[in-house]
Amino acid sequence: MAKKTNMKSVRLSDQVMDYVINFEGEGFNQKFENLVLFCMEQEESKKQRIALLDQQIARQYKKLYALQQLSSKIGDVRRALTHLEWRTNDLSGLLDELLEDKDADPKLPFS
Repeated sequence: MAKKTNMKSVRLSDQVMDYVINFEGEGFNQKFENLVLFCMEQEESKKQRIALLDQQIARQYKKLYALQQLSSKIGDVRRALTHLEWRTNDLSGLLDELLEDKDADPKLPFS
């Protein structure tokens, strides 16, 4: 362990004091130092984990965007097909009318 040459006095809230006291170590100074060292050791791995999670989130957003684009295109096709169905039904109705008129007038060119 490094030589301890820094003498400092700190003021702590009861909440922080309780946290330090409950950390591993023999006395307040050792507990406080162990806590700081623990945080220092964890900081880099947490930063790496956060970076990894940020990358995963970015990939998921790209997938979500692609799915939204696909869903939009599917919606466009669905609307076009529905419109085509309506036009087909209109055309069918017109053909039915023409065929009815053909029966009434044999001169019409539908046979």
